[in-house]
Amino acid sequence: MIAPGTTFSRRSVPRTLRAGVLGTVLAAAVAVGPVATAVPAAAALPAAATESATGSTAPGADGARSEAVDNGRGPVPVYEAAGSEVTGGGELASATDVEPGLYRDVLDQGGTDDVREGSMRFYRLPALEEGESVHAAAVLAVDGQQDVDGNDNVGLKLEFLNPQGDSCGPNQSATAAQGSTGLPVVVAGRSDVMEVDASYGCFTDGSGRVAVKLTREGLWQSDTPVPVELRFWIEPAVDESQLAEASSEDLPPASVTASGNAAPLEGGSSFTTATALEPDRVYAVEIRPTEVQVFKVPVEYGQRMSYRLSTGNNREASVTRIDSAAYNPLLAEPRMIGGSNSLSHLDVGAVSTVNASVPVSPQEYGSYSYEALRLAGDYYITVSASGARPNREGSEPFRYELAVSLTGEPGGTTEWLADAQDQVIAGVETEGGAVQATGRGAAGGAFPTAAELGALLGGVGVGAVLVGGAWLLFRRNRRSA
Repeated sequence: MIAPGTTFSRRSVPRTLRAGVLGTVLAAAVAVGPVATAVPAAAALPAAATESATGSTAPGADGARSEAVDNGRGPVPVYEAAGSEVTGGGELASATDVEPGLYRDVLDQGGTDDVREGSMRFYRLPALEEGESVHAAAVLAVDGQQDVDGNDNVGLKLEFLNPQGDSCGPNQSATAAQGSTGLPVVVAGRSDVMEVDASYGCFTDGSGRVAVKLTREGLWQSDTPVPVELRFWIEPAVDESQLAEASSEDLPPASVTASGNAAPLEGGSSFTTATALEPDRVYAVEIRPTEVQVFKVPVEYGQRMSYRLSTGNNREASVTRIDSAAYNPLLAEPRMIGGSNSLSHLDVGAVSTVNASVPVSPQEYGSYSYEALRLAGDYYITVSASGARPNREGSEPFRYELAVSLTGEPGGTTEWLADAQDQVIAGVETEGGAVQATGRGAAGGAFPTAAELGALLGGVGVGAVLVGGAWLLFRRNRRSA
């Protein structure tokens, strides 16, 4: 039996299955994740998580600062796209070469009445070695407070392309509607595993190269440029022969038993500024129309995450309802079970508990249902609010309580992620106000600025920001050794 903190490169699932049914599931199942130390709940929140009575500022995609919008019932922060600035190519032939890391781009146009697809961007990753794969995630930072009346939606699609321009691996799409919950728009996916003798898929030419295509869709705010936050990782090979069988069924639902006085808390406004939650503690949170709040919980192998949402009397709230969602360290949605993830202003005294279907375990590699629960790291919970109630009904924020529990014995973290974090510490240094790598990534602009790095470390940890880049440095150094 392998140590829980070890990852391998698994192939026991037939390739035909992986290309078909499993390929679809991998869309919701990116794996690898940052490992970050939990921040005590009493610690100061990131600046982005706390808003003043007169509004606040947040960095935009172009590095300028833009004021949070006050919707008349309190200021609401806008999602902050983080990372190094990049402009993806307009077609595959001019795809922008990127290293693993964190980036931000801008998608200028949405769709039209005749064509749903709008702006497209292409990014090309470094050549992979045998057994490696690419993970990609993107967050469309739509300002939900703008143009809220109507029935249009906004969407994002992520595709993997081989050098011949053929779609390969899982394609992922997500949408959000005007004035509804569901922001931010998040897509995540994983490429095929690199095989030098592949007869189909991403790597039939043996080059090990794959590109990511990102497409903005929909009519909502279609003429407004919208920032997009991008993450790329390269996962090392996994030895499937060393893995136990994946889980075959969900565990029974479990209760979150945390009790006591609720501590006031404000959520982060993005994944990189997510507010850390301490297990078995109750938090009191307020949310306003169109707001998105992001929280994080570090989960080790062997642990199962559950969270509980509860409300008192919100009949005077300006928000119609709130929705919640969970994401794994690479922003794929794991299979969750239990109660409803939605609560209405009419649900007086309602309680909803949501559980991860199984504990986090490396054996879930290749699983049809549980692939997104195979790596340890920071798991995220988002709570999003609908638009304001019609006719300006209600004047109060929507108030709810949030509690998280972790059951099971902690069994360590993903080994290659820990190695990558060591490489970051050893191989990245700050010079002249800019983060520079001592390896290949230095010239590629794959790393955030020093100021951004500081902000990101406060929110998601160094592993989340540079883990992919660090592994690449380690991988390249190994090649040249």
